[in-house]
Amino acid sequence: MCIRNEESRPYLIRKDSEIINLNGKWEFEFDDFNIGHKDFWFKNKKKFSKEIEVPFPFQSKLSGINDPKFHDHIWYKKNINLTLNNNKRYILNFNGVDYESEIYVNGNLVKNHIGAINRFKVDITNYLVEGDNSICVYAYDDSISQDFPRGKQYWEEKSKSIFYTRTSGIYKNVYLEILNNTYIDEYYITPDIDKGEIKVTTLTNNNINKIEYIVYLENKQISHYISEVKATKRVENCIVIWDKNDIFNGSFHHEEYCWTPENPCLYDIIINVYSETNILLDSIKTYFGMRKVSYEDGIFKLNNRPYYQKLVLIQGYFKDGLLTYPSEKALIDDIKAAKELGFNGGRIHQKVEDPLFYYLCDKLGFIAWLECPSGQVFNEKLITLQVHEWVDAVKQNYNHPSIFTLVPLNESWGVPSLTTNKREENYQSSLYYLTKAIDGSRLVVGNDGWEITYSDICSIHNYRHGDKYDLATHKKFYESLQNKEILANSCPGNRTIYLKGYKTKDVPYMLTEFGGISLRINNNNSDDWGYSEVSETKDFIDEYKRIIEAINDSTGLCGYCYTQLYDVEQEVNGLLTYDRKFKVDAKKIKEINDLVSKTLIFTK
Repeated sequence: MCIRNEESRPYLIRKDSEIINLNGKWEFEFDDFNIGHKDFWFKNKKKFSKEIEVPFPFQSKLSGINDPKFHDHIWYKKNINLTLNNNKRYILNFNGVDYESEIYVNGNLVKNHIGAINRFKVDITNYLVEGDNSICVYAYDDSISQDFPRGKQYWEEKSKSIFYTRTSGIYKNVYLEILNNTYIDEYYITPDIDKGEIKVTTLTNNNINKIEYIVYLENKQISHYISEVKATKRVENCIVIWDKNDIFNGSFHHEEYCWTPENPCLYDIIINVYSETNILLDSIKTYFGMRKVSYEDGIFKLNNRPYYQKLVLIQGYFKDGLLTYPSEKALIDDIKAAKELGFNGGRIHQKVEDPLFYYLCDKLGFIAWLECPSGQVFNEKLITLQVHEWVDAVKQNYNHPSIFTLVPLNESWGVPSLTTNKREENYQSSLYYLTKAIDGSRLVVGNDGWEITYSDICSIHNYRHGDKYDLATHKKFYESLQNKEILANSCPGNRTIYLKGYKTKDVPYMLTEFGGISLRINNNNSDDWGYSEVSETKDFIDEYKRIIEAINDSTGLCGYCYTQLYDVEQEVNGLLTYDRKFKVDAKKIKEINDLVSKTLIFTK
């Protein structure tokens, strides 16, 4: 059995706190007749009939249950023994429960939560007793409805095509954090490389009277700032990282101290908050990267320099864990495999990953695109749930320098009538501006693939590259990529790239889904498929090279995202198998990716 006991929140370290990891064995019960509330399962001491390994969903092998059938109502129960401290607060954290959940402590309802993709917490201090305490979780996940953000989770029992097995209930880390009575609740760090400073917004649960920041680079203190405040819970300060005069007179080459995939430079920062009498109330240690993403004259820029994004599509599924990664090593291996293949980042598709993944991207130097899972049906329910989840996702992942781009919609999923329904058009536009209002430090893709209203990147999906011997389609594919005007007027999915009245040439153009070449490895399942198919390794490499060369010859593109890193269930168009074995020589794929010159966009 796989036990997930890694650090629950590696991006933040507290000097004076304790974290109790609650992953592992929980009692578990299906409630197919929805009688658990009526029979007070959250209160009585009756033992549930099953055990589950949290945080793996019951549909997965690693959960110990491995049941893919529809079970919309489920219950969890766990006892923990605590020695209480009256000067501490006990905060129960869930990194993700799919989809609606109720949290009970010692029979008391302490939290209702709706939404699967984000973490949530609840202060359970007043519900605890000395010694044994019961935590009970009820989760409801509608297996078939399509009007909420379900991403790639299929609404039929058997997965098919580009949709996969569902995930229900607790599927990310659970932990109890024991904090001081006053603590830092949230913080947001915004780097400004042009001014050589960071803006830090700090929110606390109680009033503070002084805040202190200490910044380190490679264990050397480079900045120290103290701010006196007047009984407040929200503090904003700007902290100088580089001397502005040194930047502009040329004596300081700050590029090497910026975050890039090739040089993931990170600064440590300690934030201390104090009382009116100068008592230290809370202290956290975290990090940030001096990083800027922007565009100018249609060229994407990283830290004010042209930069070519070579991304690969990452579904975030694992053979034995589904949407739950089996170990920290598995995440590291995926990132390293992508880099070994010559990619500098990944578009995490229809999933918001666990915080650990983005932490590893920060540390290892790997670009990530943050994307909201989609529904399929447009109505008031979808709007409410998607906006709620997306806002939280953007805020919770704000501090990761590896995240370059925010994607609220994909391929008009959930807004299927954009060309004829003004409400859907307005919804897409509002998501773009809402995202920009929450996070102005990143680029926002309005609708990845086609039918775009407003977007900082014209992101195009085109799988019409043809099979190996389809020379006529080869020619059409090559010609469709030639320049921005042709790209903007193309209809690769029988959809226009821009909705009427929104076309622009000023933003960067990227091919953000293409390829999907299927190379089956010892597999004759008739349900398996890809966007095109080859039978030999040599043919795969030849086809991959042909497609990348067409991209390289384009004067309109300044980035791409290949579909996809690994196989997922019946979709076998990965560069790796579902159990993460390379199908082809990684060095040969890297050599092809390297054909796209890093200096290409300087001359176009």
